[in-house]
Amino acid sequence: MKRYLLVKVFAWFWLTIIATLLLLLGISLLQPDVVETKKISRSMLHNLQQLEQVLTQVSRRPNFELSNIAKLRKRKARNIYLSHRVREKSIAANPRFKALDLDLLSFTEDTKPLAIYTPEYKAFGPLEVTLNNDNYRLYLIFENHTPGAIIKLRALPLWAKIAVVLGASLLLCFWFTRNLLTPIKALQISAAKLSQGDLSSRANIDKKRQDELGQLGHDFNLMADKLESLVNNQKRLLADISHELRSPLTRLQMATGLAAGHATKDNQGYFERIEREAQLVENMLGDILHLSKLEADQIPIEKQPIPLNELLDPIIEDALFEAQQLSKQFVASTIPEVTLNGDAMLLNRAFENIIRNAIKYANSTINLDIQSTNEQLLCIIKDDGKGVSEDMLDKLCIPFFRVSAARTPEHNQKGGFGLGLAIAQHALKVHDAHIEFTNNVGLQVSIRIPLYR
Repeated sequence: MKRYLLVKVFAWFWLTIIATLLLLLGISLLQPDVVETKKISRSMLHNLQQLEQVLTQVSRRPNFELSNIAKLRKRKARNIYLSHRVREKSIAANPRFKALDLDLLSFTEDTKPLAIYTPEYKAFGPLEVTLNNDNYRLYLIFENHTPGAIIKLRALPLWAKIAVVLGASLLLCFWFTRNLLTPIKALQISAAKLSQGDLSSRANIDKKRQDELGQLGHDFNLMADKLESLVNNQKRLLADISHELRSPLTRLQMATGLAAGHATKDNQGYFERIEREAQLVENMLGDILHLSKLEADQIPIEKQPIPLNELLDPIIEDALFEAQQLSKQFVASTIPEVTLNGDAMLLNRAFENIIRNAIKYANSTINLDIQSTNEQLLCIIKDDGKGVSEDMLDKLCIPFFRVSAARTPEHNQKGGFGLGLAIAQHALKVHDAHIEFTNNVGLQVSIRIPLYR
């Protein structure tokens, strides 16, 4: 049977109410016998005044005994209690009153008439009355059939009642909402990891949970399984196709080379074009295979301490030469004397791809700014090109993604296949580095890498 959230919420609502009431009753029972007072009603005050007049009149009769007040022809005569300052002189019309703790009335002797509630009885009074030249205080007493726990509960201070209600409801609501929010939090964490490319992430939700949240977690994990399978199959297919194309491509290049040796001047240009296109495909296949191996963690990573200047000096030297050939200016800041912990080949490929990408799309100037702290290295590569629209920034590392058709090799000689930044991102990811793209005149790439300790 499914335990729907509606049933849980309904049950928890009433559980909270019942638990709060039981807690209030439990706390009220811990306190000693209490007396609760209220304003006396007009009708009861009128009855007291009538009885006072009757007692005053009959006490003037000769040979009248106060102990016989229960025999008065008055409807509430058996409920009369005459309190005297000397306890032995107090008179109760009903013999059963002797079993009651009437001393609880003592604190009301000097007050105006009140309605007084105790766990055993309820009393109304007092009224000053003089009988047989002696002063008494007149009460009407009725045995209480209301449970004592209810009386004690009503007598609790208002602040105590509010504190118990708020405390109990807060504790139980926290317990209940935690039961609801735990699977939601698990889904949120797993969804965030999936959005960051961790396809193995799954929502950690109890499989025995049968309500809507449990079903949602099950469906989410099923979706993640299918998504991971589809993406892995796509990557595997792309890698397999790239690998299989290399053999016929190599044979094509060899055949083209042999044919070019026998070509005439008229068709020599065609063979050169075939060689360029074949080399272009060869480079693309190499990038695809390299990226697929990075994504599948199939490239052996040999991390070791690498001085930063040994890593960047050759890259900067090549960048200066390439920028000069394109009539552009490459400006690099001083390289700090720090050490990275990583694979030299992967880091070299990452920095080279990002810097060459900046050189390709810069109008005239490329800047490389390197800063270091005790914790990390910050490298900023920026160009003065057209930049990228804000909604495209987070897509730059998607394989084969290009901002516009003008950046493809078919339309623009300086364009690429959209694999360089994807390879750079994966190469940096295995080094716990972070890459960020922003617009600052042109495109700015910020790389943060933890320093070797």
